[in-house]
Amino acid sequence: MSLSSYNPDARYRNRAAQRFYALLKFLSVVLLSMLLGFWFGKQYGAEQLIVLTDKNKALVAERDLLQESVTEISAKAQTADTRYKQLQEQVDSIIPKGPMQDLATLVRSQIEQGMDPERLSFVIRSARPPTNCSERDVKRFVVTTPAYTGPKSKVSIADGAIIIEGDGKSARNSEGKPEAWYDPTQPVTVVFNYEGKREVKNRTLPIKYSVVAGDREYRFTIESGARSFAKVVFDSCDYP
Repeated sequence: MSLSSYNPDARYRNRAAQRFYALLKFLSVVLLSMLLGFWFGKQYGAEQLIVLTDKNKALVAERDLLQESVTEISAKAQTADTRYKQLQEQVDSIIPKGPMQDLATLVRSQIEQGMDPERLSFVIRSARPPTNCSERDVKRFVVTTPAYTGPKSKVSIADGAIIIEGDGKSARNSEGKPEAWYDPTQPVTVVFNYEGKREVKNRTLPIKYSVVAGDREYRFTIESGARSFAKVVFDSCDYP
């Protein structure tokens, strides 16, 4: 009877060894893959860092250029603003404002209408502050309207030498219907009749106007008064 040479322990050891080598091989492959992945990641990160660094440098350079441009534009704007103020001061010194502008407009109008410049210059040089002025007086007249049905109202000044009258727009009641009295917030037409002349002023009250009659200058201010009425506040001074 012969004995078999099969050894089950050796067989189990061989299988365990094979499994161990297979596991070792698998772990080696995983470790190698991890190392390669880390290396490639490091290389990619380095490349991205270089790209980002270059972009940052470009952005910094562009920012510096923009800051220089803003500084230059700001300096030019300040220079332009200073120059504008200088020119405005020059214009203001040449072109009069307020009463001076009104006088300049009046002088130009008189010359355009044929007034002799030398005569106008003489009148201006002859002008002087008012003297021998009277006390201020007050009269009133009814401002007529389209809905007014009463008698025509006028103010007589200087023994009838100056006649003042006027009309306006009707005030409206709560229903929007016109009333007999005028609306003092709307423009009023005031007529000055004197020495065959008829001067018409149309604007909101108060209205200021002066009239020369004989050797006196009459200075008027037309103001709103009691309902339906306009007040005529005036005085007179020697002329010229």
